[in-house]
Amino acid sequence: MPKPTATITAKAKDKTVERIKRFLELGDYDVKVTIDPNATDTVVTVGTTTLKNPTPAQLAATMDLLLPKKSSTYDLVVIGGGPAGLAAAINARSLYDLTTLIIEQYAPGGTAATAVNQIDNYLGFDEGIDAGDLCHRAVLQAKKFEAQWLPGYGVTAFKPSDDPKTKKHEITATNSDAPHDAVTVSASLVLLATGVIPRKLTQPTAAAFEDEGIYYYALPADAEGVTAKDTIVVIGGGDSAGRAALMFSGKGAKVVMLIRDTLTKTMLKVISDKIKADKNITVVENTEATEFDAIKTPPPDNPNAKLTVVAKAKSYAVTAVYALISADPQTKWIEDAGITVVRKNETDKYGLAATGLDIFLDAIKKGTFKYEEHKKDLENVTDMATNKPGVFAAGDVRYRAERRIATAAGEGTEAALAMHNYLKANPKVLDAEAGRAAPYYYLA
Repeated sequence: MPKPTATITAKAKDKTVERIKRFLELGDYDVKVTIDPNATDTVVTVGTTTLKNPTPAQLAATMDLLLPKKSSTYDLVVIGGGPAGLAAAINARSLYDLTTLIIEQYAPGGTAATAVNQIDNYLGFDEGIDAGDLCHRAVLQAKKFEAQWLPGYGVTAFKPSDDPKTKKHEITATNSDAPHDAVTVSASLVLLATGVIPRKLTQPTAAAFEDEGIYYYALPADAEGVTAKDTIVVIGGGDSAGRAALMFSGKGAKVVMLIRDTLTKTMLKVISDKIKADKNITVVENTEATEFDAIKTPPPDNPNAKLTVVAKAKSYAVTAVYALISADPQTKWIEDAGITVVRKNETDKYGLAATGLDIFLDAIKKGTFKYEEHKKDLENVTDMATNKPGVFAAGDVRYRAERRIATAAGEGTEAALAMHNYLKANPKVLDAEAGRAAPYYYLA
């Protein structure tokens, strides 16, 4: 299906323009940016609507994403709009008629929408499908079933209830561009599907170029204007970095891959083999970038160069840097709310949400497990349930999850079924006044 279009007119292609562009691209829009030195505002046109200096929430409304209505009470609040969150919301709405709100801090589709590769092994798409297109279809499906959206807001407070029959879970989300703009909602059920966010470079000189030469996503749109006159640095040795390198090389650009270890240590063989055979890609192993600086006057043989990157005492003049160096969950606020978080080792500062048997395994490890006290809970253990009643987790934020789009969607579907079974066992959890699904569970 053809993509909807959007245009941005601004005085310069700065961080604000880049964020707006990426928000629209992650929403599967084809975006054209025009630089006008005389412009006083950043003007965005989406379809027939024109906005000046828009926030993500304003863009979302223009993109026809459903925003919260007057009601602040829901059967289900899904925190995270990636494949896991979308699959859960679609099943919760289509099968169980649960009033549902999706809170997504960045853009519809989550991190999965930034994948550059064609997905060849997703069930039902025999010719493959782009990750962004798959996520866009899922967003349309969620809209079809009237799941409501709150994009551009990040959760800043989460107060889970120990007894949802008498008190609902409470979630406060804040507008990323307007800290005073906060929304508080309550729900009988909560799904934690926040996934992971890209890990950023720690070199002191890197921060100044974020979204202005250094990027932590590589979208297919990034390669559209790339030519043989461009040199791109890709930092990272994983599958995403490899696919990005091949994407830019496919447009004729010279690509330099800076890898801390070796090309084949963690990358899929099918990708590393293609990189080895690609004459446009130079792989520099056992190294990392140490310094970044702006180029005021590009060299004649590299007219598009904007940055210099120093690695192993060698300097590279490049058009852009794409740092694809893994990703981390943001689980501190989850742990602060009393949700059990499991760390892979002592140096793991983030941890992942524990569900099912991992809750009890963690208690055994800490010496707090009491069999007689937990016997009944063990008999009713649910793979997607956390240690708080009515709070579930799915996708990359969950301990033992695999970072694959297909498995995240499967976990979201499984989480919706787990919620359904939880409500059948605890019908009074739903508010008969707020939820249309309440009579079904009361009478079941």
